[in-house]
Amino acid sequence: MIINTENPLITYSEKGKPFKYDRLFYATLEPYILEFRNCKLDKLTDDDVARCLARIFKKMEVNGVPVLEFFKPVLDKWAKLDQYTKTTRFAELIAKDIFCCFDKNRYDENGEFAVCDRLYCVVKDGEKDFIICDNTVKDGKFGKKHLSPEAQYFAELMRYFEEGKLPTEYDG
Repeated sequence: MIINTENPLITYSEKGKPFKYDRLFYATLEPYILEFRNCKLDKLTDDDVARCLARIFKKMEVNGVPVLEFFKPVLDKWAKLDQYTKTTRFAELIAKDIFCCFDKNRYDENGEFAVCDRLYCVVKDGEKDFIICDNTVKDGKFGKKHLSPEAQYFAELMRYFEEGKLPTEYDG
């Protein structure tokens, strides 16, 4: 799944404005959402949203580990919450990892975007569909295209994943 960097949620994000992680997450996962319910998430009841996301989470991996296994300590803390709250909170937790580099509110004092050490994918028919950015930008000199800084970040995450350098256990 390629992150749509032309999505208005990314294009018009600014420091001081809330970043809509959940909406960007749902937009990115839309093909899988439609596969389960043949309807956009905002048209579903809370119960259907929770079921739909739970099914997707069962097919998701982070750093090669099923997300439900990786985040078991967090999910155990949320055990008393209702299914909808637990599922949407979990979606936001994952979305903050995936889209951290696009949230201007999380830039550091040097103007660098936030990063994490987790790479997510949905496994379908044994194939891993990684959530990545492949955005390119033109070089000012000759108009040559190269990966954007965010795409370079995702490429580096992918390389670390392939080398087995990403954590396979939740570290809090």
